[in-house]
Amino acid sequence: MHPKYFEYIVVYLSVIVVCVLLGALARVFVISIGVDEFTANIVFGAVTALGVIAYAVLTLLIEGLFIATVKKLFPQKKLSKTFEGQATRIENFDKIRSEQQQQIDNKEQDNKDIAIKYAQKEFAPYTSDEDLALLSQYIGFYSERKLLQISRAVKVKELVSLDIYHFGWNIWNHFKIGKQIDIAYFLKNAFPDILKDVEIETIKRHLKDDELKGTIKIQKSLSV
Repeated sequence: MHPKYFEYIVVYLSVIVVCVLLGALARVFVISIGVDEFTANIVFGAVTALGVIAYAVLTLLIEGLFIATVKKLFPQKKLSKTFEGQATRIENFDKIRSEQQQQIDNKEQDNKDIAIKYAQKEFAPYTSDEDLALLSQYIGFYSERKLLQISRAVKVKELVSLDIYHFGWNIWNHFKIGKQIDIAYFLKNAFPDILKDVEIETIKRHLKDDELKGTIKIQKSLSV
């Protein structure tokens, strides 16, 4: 048996015993003053029942008073404040994560804008507006690792393979994503006319050849 149930049984039995004793005392008293047995039995039952009822009423009143006192002395606002504080901390964590992600997104967009501006500056004299816009789009694909979306060649004039190598190294060094073989694939796909006879591995090996030669030269940073 659960200890709590045993406790209830003991309490209720004790109450019943006390009420029965009170009823018996009342019965003895009324008999002593000359009341008949039938009336005495009624008095016994009435006193016993009233005792049980009185206990039940007092128990409810005391319990209600106790709960009211506890609520007054220890309002639930404190608990609410605790939970609200925890919820606020969770919300703050989410806000921090959101702000950090926003900073990362902004930085990535800034890097992309710098690279696109650099490419437009270098290639503007040597290609059409349409191909310049295409190259800008391809740089966005490269920054997002979407090399397979490069579907059409960028047409340029007067530039040679060395210029394309240098351009590729500058872009790779700026983003610092992936391996140099990735930028070699990018160059091969974006400028297939200039690099049609050059293997991917060859492009990779010559990205930084003759740094100061060519129309497009090696740059330590595109942000300068």
